[in-house]
Amino acid sequence: MPDVIALGPLRLDAVLLAALIAGAAGFIAIKLKVAGTERADLWEKLYVNAAIITLLCWKLLFLLREPSMLWERPSSLVIVRGSGFDAIVGVAIAVVYIAYVRYRRQISGLMMLDMWPFAVIPAGLVWTLLTNTLYGLPYTVLYALVYAMMLRVDAVPGNGRIASMAWLGSGIGGLLVSLFAPYAPGVVPELTFGLTRLQWLFVGCGLVGALLPLPAPAWDKEKESRTY
Repeated sequence: MPDVIALGPLRLDAVLLAALIAGAAGFIAIKLKVAGTERADLWEKLYVNAAIITLLCWKLLFLLREPSMLWERPSSLVIVRGSGFDAIVGVAIAVVYIAYVRYRRQISGLMMLDMWPFAVIPAGLVWTLLTNTLYGLPYTVLYALVYAMMLRVDAVPGNGRIASMAWLGSGIGGLLVSLFAPYAPGVVPELTFGLTRLQWLFVGCGLVGALLPLPAPAWDKEKESRTY
């Protein structure tokens, strides 16, 4: 996709606009999931605040390195954004904020892990669809399948099963898709120990999903009680 979208005399950062649309999709998804629940407002505010923190850091953190742009080229702030590192810093700060809210509101860790995929997976789906429509289509289909599985699974948020499914589905599925998905012409992926950075990310997601501590199924507990 182009870096800049021109609407008459107005020029907009296309990538940031795609991020805003993806964030809105994630908000709609989490809002639908928590509608009618006791903590619906909490989850909605938590998501919005975390998204704002991430986007503001991605958009403005570079000003700490180049503050002169504020008075030399203020109009360019509309189309200039920070680097990928700035976005990672924003995500890290958002995670710290989420951890603080979790501590203050006494929300279990597994509940947090189970709820966030309902926002992150749809947001990732829309982001991939907007920024890499052709070559990202296999990943878009994967995210749609993982999200559909999350909606159909018979699990109550808070026991970690939804999070495990999301991490495993995204990790293992993403790794398999990446082995066959084509790259854009001229793109030569950089390999580290035989895998790209994206593939290592998928490996990490799969490991997190596999290592999540899950409670034993009810029928296992019943069988164990009968044994003793």
